[in-house]
Amino acid sequence: MLGLAAAAAVGGATSGAHPTGTHVIDALYGAALAALVTEASARGRREAWLFLAVVAVVMSRGWLIVPAALALGVAFGASFSRHAHRRDGAFVGALAMQAVLRWPAVGFHGLPTLVAAVAVMPLLLSAYLRSSEGIQRRARMTAGIAGGLLVVLAAPLVISALLSRTPASAAEAEAHAAFAEVADGNSAAATSELHAAAEQFAQASARTGCWCTAGAELIPLVAQERRVLVGAVRAAEQLSAVAAANASQIDYHRLTYGGGRLNLPALAAMAGPMTQVDGELGVATSELEQVRSPWLIGPVQARLSRLTSELDKTKSTADVAVQALGVLPGILGADGPRHYFVAFLDPSESRGLGGLVAGYGELVADQGKLSLGQSGDTTSLESTGIPPAQRTLSGPADYVSRYGQFHPQATPMDVSYSPDLPSVAQVLAQVYPESGGSPIDGVLVLDPFALAALLTITGPIEVPGLPVPMTTANAAQILLLDQYTIYANAGVSNNTRHAYLQDALREAFGRLTGGSLPGPRSLATQMDPMVRQGRLAFWSLHPGEQPLLRRLGLDDSFPQPAPGGDLLAVTTQNVGNNKIDAFLHRSVTDQVSFDPDSGTVSHQVTVTLKNDAPGSGLPPYVINSPSMPNLAPGTNDTWMSIYTPLQFTGVSANGTTTGLSAGKELGVNVYSGYFAVPPGGQVVVTVDLQGSVAPGTAYELGLWLQPMANPDQVSVTVTPTAHWRPTPGGASLVWTPTDRQRQSQVFKFSPS
Repeated sequence: MLGLAAAAAVGGATSGAHPTGTHVIDALYGAALAALVTEASARGRREAWLFLAVVAVVMSRGWLIVPAALALGVAFGASFSRHAHRRDGAFVGALAMQAVLRWPAVGFHGLPTLVAAVAVMPLLLSAYLRSSEGIQRRARMTAGIAGGLLVVLAAPLVISALLSRTPASAAEAEAHAAFAEVADGNSAAATSELHAAAEQFAQASARTGCWCTAGAELIPLVAQERRVLVGAVRAAEQLSAVAAANASQIDYHRLTYGGGRLNLPALAAMAGPMTQVDGELGVATSELEQVRSPWLIGPVQARLSRLTSELDKTKSTADVAVQALGVLPGILGADGPRHYFVAFLDPSESRGLGGLVAGYGELVADQGKLSLGQSGDTTSLESTGIPPAQRTLSGPADYVSRYGQFHPQATPMDVSYSPDLPSVAQVLAQVYPESGGSPIDGVLVLDPFALAALLTITGPIEVPGLPVPMTTANAAQILLLDQYTIYANAGVSNNTRHAYLQDALREAFGRLTGGSLPGPRSLATQMDPMVRQGRLAFWSLHPGEQPLLRRLGLDDSFPQPAPGGDLLAVTTQNVGNNKIDAFLHRSVTDQVSFDPDSGTVSHQVTVTLKNDAPGSGLPPYVINSPSMPNLAPGTNDTWMSIYTPLQFTGVSANGTTTGLSAGKELGVNVYSGYFAVPPGGQVVVTVDLQGSVAPGTAYELGLWLQPMANPDQVSVTVTPTAHWRPTPGGASLVWTPTDRQRQSQVFKFSPS
């Protein structure tokens, strides 16, 4: 039996069980447990053998069933024998433990360990009860010594943790406050707080990491708790020290745009310190991941999860900062002047990107200084440079294929046909130089709502002919509609109206570029709603700068379906060349059927186009249709398109079957049709789509919303096939999207 116990010990040592997470110690524990159970099984009752073997078979998978089944066979045979041999019991224990120590993870974490304890305890108890008084006495003594030793080894860790609680909590509070100060640009206060946090964390680290607490590494479960405490405090100490050393140089207040210039040397000086902090954040995150263990007790697990989550967010922010500090100098002309086309979009005459390009400017960035070069009404670009008939357009290929028929190179105001800013920027890079402009490095787009937001920075703008200054409260309404009636009633010509408004836009940009701007954090807070809605965007034609713009959401690029997912986008484009889209209200209702078994998906997309324009009483420039003179005044003639990776199967307008043209653009299918909406009326278009996405318990739908004068009202309902239901706690099957231009929702299901 000694040989069986030794063999069992060797098998236990190589089982891979990890009660403490330290390989050598875990091997010793595995060997000791296997030998102990083998010895106890030799003394235990046959019923206990059988129970252990049955449980071993039930819990085993793969090749582990072989030793478990052998143990069960021996135990079962012994149960019919009048006199069972002790070596049979030892054989059962040795074989069963080889399976038990290697059980795979099943159920909740710790279930195999719990089941193993339940299976082994009857055997140990029966062996104890059947042993002599002397053996029982030695067993009690051994258990007592072991228990006392565990207390002695664990006590220093418990005491150190209690003593470290106050400095660690104080340090954590200091660090939180410091990072908030850094985010606000108050580096002086942050430096002081970070130094204090580093000192407090150092105290806590010295206590928890003291040699006297090392004995806790020998105790199962307690070892994991010590490792987390020591690792987390040490990582926090190192991070605070590195951040304290660099915080004084990470001063966002020095980045404030003033006097028409951004201090590029100050921007460059922040790159090195920010990179160091970012690197230390990565080290801290990695160290916390290494000490993470599923055996942590609830409070420690929860605290570690919160700390890891906060570090991940901070790391992500730092990554963006490092990336921005690397490319912003180039964007701002550190390597030579940059020329950016500024496109002012007017969604009262809609195009795929939002609206037609009603006005333009050329923004020049040189060594951190911004200035506005030539600007004006975009129609003026038709009479400068190469004659429109001789202009060319070579790409992008899908843009040319879909919109080349409209000759946007001849009418630059129409280049915004595509819902994808990178595509429009490529077109402008060809069209603008041919129209007499400079070669450009990128495109900045904004619409009346974005301009209104910028007026919170510049202050009100006086515009000749307007009864009140243009402010953040009234700018959108004036630019979308009121300008036409005000100037028409005053007898002001369209050319004069254009000149007045172009002067106003130039003044607004002059104040922005020649004055002072809020700090980065404040500016981002003010303008973030416009960026989210796609009303303010920027794209660089320099590939090295594009990843940052995408990460910041400034790119205004058309999305692609998630891998195995779905996508829906609806655009309308003004056909009548009027300003009637200020009266257009769109609602989109999407009824989706999804089969998780096959991935088959179908949509019934209902788009309601409601035209609130009157048939008379407004200037002809607003409600007439110069390109469609036979249309009654007030009629909204629109070109509607549905973007989807699925196939079109049918369409009706106000209940009457009609048709759509089919094409490809931006990597998905696009189906388009022309619809005339009478004044005060509406057209309800119902489009049926069908196709396949990835099967499974999750369905992801991406959505792109066109920036319109009146934001869309959208509702999506997803219905799974009959034997599936929503996952409890998952997303509702009815989704009402926000005003964010690009968004997605994951719907989760489980079998009913």
